Order: sequence, then C-alpha cells, then structure tokens
Amino acid sequence: MDKTKKILHICAVEFTVKNLLLPQISHFLSLGFSVETACSPGQEVERLQQKGYTIHPIQINRQIAPLSNLISIYQLYKLMRQRKYDAVHVHTPIASVLGRIAAKLAGVKRIIYTAHGFPFHDQSSQREYQFYFTIEKLCAFGTDLILTQSYEDIITAQKSGLCSPDKVCYLGNGIDIDRFNRSRLDPIQQTQLRQSLKIPDSANLIMGTIGRLNRRKGSGYLVQAAAQLLPHFPNLHILVIGGQLSTDADPFQAELVEQIQQLGLEGHVTLTGYRQDTPELLGLLDIFTLPTFAHEGLPRSIVEAMSMELPVVATNIRGCREAVIEGKTGFIVPPQDSEKLADALGRLLADSAMRKTFGQAGRQRVEAEYDERIVFKRLQTAYENLGISTT
Repeated sequence: MDKTKKILHICAVEFTVKNLLLPQISHFLSLGFSVETACSPGQEVERLQQKGYTIHPIQINRQIAPLSNLISIYQLYKLMRQRKYDAVHVHTPIASVLGRIAAKLAGVKRIIYTAHGFPFHDQSSQREYQFYFTIEKLCAFGTDLILTQSYEDIITAQKSGLCSPDKVCYLGNGIDIDRFNRSRLDPIQQTQLRQSLKIPDSANLIMGTIGRLNRRKGSGYLVQAAAQLLPHFPNLHILVIGGQLSTDADPFQAELVEQIQQLGLEGHVTLTGYRQDTPELLGLLDIFTLPTFAHEGLPRSIVEAMSMELPVVATNIRGCREAVIEGKTGFIVPPQDSEKLADALGRLLADSAMRKTFGQAGRQRVEAEYDERIVFKRLQTAYENLGISTT
C-alpha cells in the first residue's frame, strides 16, 4: 500500500508558484512527499508541468467576486475529493480563503495556511481592518495550523484573538543563500548585463528596488526621492526590477512611466520588467530600497538584497521593520514619504564605508536567520507535528 503523503498547495497565480513556492515544493519532493499545486492557468504553469511538476490549472480570482469564487471552491473541492490529499496548504489572501472552504467541504484532515502577511495591518483603514480580520478569524476555525513569515504576525494573532495560541507558529521566510552570494558574480558578465540594460557609463551609483509594478510597492516614491537626490548625485541611476500582473488590482506601470517623464528622469531610471537573473541585477546595485506600503509578510526582496551584501532602506511596516535592523543593516523610514526616503538614501549614497558595513552585517543576518534550509526544516517539523511525514 502506498503510504506517500500527498500535499496540495493552493495559490492564486503562477507567479507565486514559480517565485515563492517552487523551492519549498522541490525540497519536499526530494524528501519523498507527493506535492501538487493548484493555481490559475498560464504559460508558466505549462512550463512547470513540462518540467515534471504536477500543477492543476484552476482559475482563482485575486479579487472578491462571488460567482467566480464559488466556481473556484467547487473545482477545488472536486480535485480534493478525487485526489484524496493528506493535507492542503494554502497561500495568498483570496486563494487561502477559497482553498480552506473547499478543503473543509472535501473532508481534508489537515489544513495549513501560510500567512504571507495578514491582509489586516496598521496601514489598513478601520473598515478594511475589521472586514479582513473577521474573514481571517472565521477561516481560522477550520485551519489546523497558521504559519507566519514574521514574528509580528504571531503577536498580532495572539493579541487580537485571531485563533488559539497553539494554532499559530513562526515559519519565517528564506532564500537560497548560495545563489544570492556576491562572490559568485562574474565581473565580465556583470559588465555585459549593465550594457544590456543601457545603464550609462557615467552612472557611478546605482540604487534599485524589486517588486510588482503596483502602486502599493511604492516605486512612485522612489522616483520622487531620486528627483530630489539627483542635484547632489548627478551620476545616480535607478533600477526598478519587476513587471505588472494583468490581475493586479492597482496597475501602476503607465503612471510610473509618466511620472518619470514629468520629472525628467528618463536617462536615470531603467524599468527591467520581469527577470530571472535577480542575483546578477542586485550585483549591479550599491543600495537596495523597498518603499512599500502594502501588507507584507517578510519581504523576500529585502532578504535577497541583504544576502547580496547591500544596505537596505525600507519602510516602517510589518515585515520590513523586522528584516532590517535600523542603523546596522540599513534604515527604516516612514511609508509614503519621499523626503524621508531621499534623506536615508542620501546618507548611504554619500558614505561608501557605511554601505559596506551595513551590507556585510546584512549578509551575516541572512546566513543566521533567513537561509531557506532553516525554513524548510521548520516546515518539515510543523508537518510532522500534524502527522504528515514520510515515515
């Protein structure tokens, strides 16, 4: 009799599978688990299927849309009844709700939820906070384990009474610290990459950000800060790494391009679009910044940047203020404040020794706290505690 434990991961879009979940999926496949995924269809789904990953294309709307949401629940329910999973592990706000409802209806014995940042947070309006908190609290009743990426979310869950304390535990966020390692960069390839991005030869200071081009990631504030910094650092260049999803609720690329033009920054800003060579792109930077005011869990982009020995300027929101140690690995600034952002970036632009010291401290922090192997081990232990193991 086959005793292989079958796990189904659920998220809304293929971007999440490829960029966030794939290392975790691959690790557990290597341990002998049967790991499958359900998400909305797309070209990336087809490519991953061709590589041997089992992915079930089920349309999952990223917005609250009753008819579409009900169809998703039904299709997920049918899949779960057919495949008889030992556990369902859900991710991302809407998909996590729909997936947990379907799993409960299908009689799945173990339901796990990774909160990549609770959708209620201190940047929410009171109405938004109460709405999303209520949904999360109701769903928590049918969840066996809630995993958080930040310690702050554990404290929030406990203080707010979201669920019983024994239902929530810290998972963290991790990356491949061998891949994100400055010592692996090839100087010749870095020069070629710089030329391919048409970064001017005169640009002797480069700062950048990573994230989808939606308003809440804050790239607009970075551009405003750059305009304030250019008179003092005329050879400054900015890399905005990331693209725009068709399902984003607040698409921002066209507005960002217009803003760049209005500020006369065309020769100082490069929008890279989606890329697969993130370590090499980070290798071009002197400073990394994430001016987000979204509901972050613990931003992977910050961890990647610190792993590449970059100083980080981030906003004072959940996740960011946990990853970055003020005055040691970078600076924390108020969200939606381009002047304070410019001040912090300017301090680092003017001080190469500070940049180096912060960058080295960031790398040490990542090695100690954010190695993905540590996260995989925590998740394996969490599964075992729920009776999900290969033995």
